[in-house]
Amino acid sequence: MADIGTISRALAYSIAQILYPSGIGAGTSPLTGRRTIVRRGWITNADYTGPCGLRSGVDYVTVTSYGSAYRQLAEPLGWPWREGAVSACSVGLEATGNQATVSVSDGVAPSGLVGLRITPDGSGLLPANMCVSYAAQSDDTSELIAQSLAGLIDGAYTYGTTVIVPNATLIKTATAGYGQITRTTRRQEQLFLVSLWSSNGNARDNLGSALDAALSAQSWLATLDGQNALLTFAGSNDVDSAQMQSLYRRDFRFKITFDTINTQTAAQMMFGVGLSHAATQIGVALHPFGDTPGNAGALSSDEQGTFYKDAAGNLVFAVEQPYEGLMLNQAGDVVLQDTATNLAGQPA
Repeated sequence: MADIGTISRALAYSIAQILYPSGIGAGTSPLTGRRTIVRRGWITNADYTGPCGLRSGVDYVTVTSYGSAYRQLAEPLGWPWREGAVSACSVGLEATGNQATVSVSDGVAPSGLVGLRITPDGSGLLPANMCVSYAAQSDDTSELIAQSLAGLIDGAYTYGTTVIVPNATLIKTATAGYGQITRTTRRQEQLFLVSLWSSNGNARDNLGSALDAALSAQSWLATLDGQNALLTFAGSNDVDSAQMQSLYRRDFRFKITFDTINTQTAAQMMFGVGLSHAATQIGVALHPFGDTPGNAGALSSDEQGTFYKDAAGNLVFAVEQPYEGLMLNQAGDVVLQDTATNLAGQPA
């Protein structure tokens, strides 16, 4: 998750990469030719003297945040969860008739979810379309996974790695992995200060010119959580109030827009059920579907799974239906009429 601390470090890392294009390490030289220390936070008294001090010819770049320069940005309500990287299931599952067989490859640690959907024959107590699932553990074997699945089904038993359900006519299998899901919970704009410190005025100007040129071409800042933040220049100025002590400073201000993000691990769906909506001249028809949504004869649908068709069954633009019985296309025109040219759902 990004906050002012991680954004400050990300900005400091980006500046360090600019000043040390060949990397930071023994024998590498900074872009300006003078040793430069980049870090988050203000300089301390110890930074003035010593082998790494300003008076020893070492320059500093510090990154801090303005506590009073914060603005929360307007955002849509109900930020959705989005799936990121997915770890696939490493367990195999195959079914024939009323039997399902579990397999795990040699040298592979079991992971993921395995599931069965059972169609009963009516002779037992199994409910229609019964579904069971088991989360595989890293120390499981094929036999243990099969036993765990059988233990969830009334009357089922195992033979080696095979699950047998006597009161079933058909078994369907499904496997799923785990995914990293994220959602944005807040978007904000924060002002950050990048300060250059040097004991030499010309060195301060050289360092400032190098950073200004590089950062002016950078609109996005890679954050430590794998996201990106918007980087906007907000002005700069020289601070020469301490030049009598041979201390020269230049401040750059940047507005950084970044998101606060929640991250969780979630299992992928294996079995599902729902209803698709088909809006026709006589109203909205509901069509049940199983694991794969049906299209009710239409070619595509909107994000809510609603299919819009005219009286002839032709697909109409998938758009919002603001009021019952009144359906509009993307241009705002009424497009659904019955054979008497009345609006759908409206009396003659």
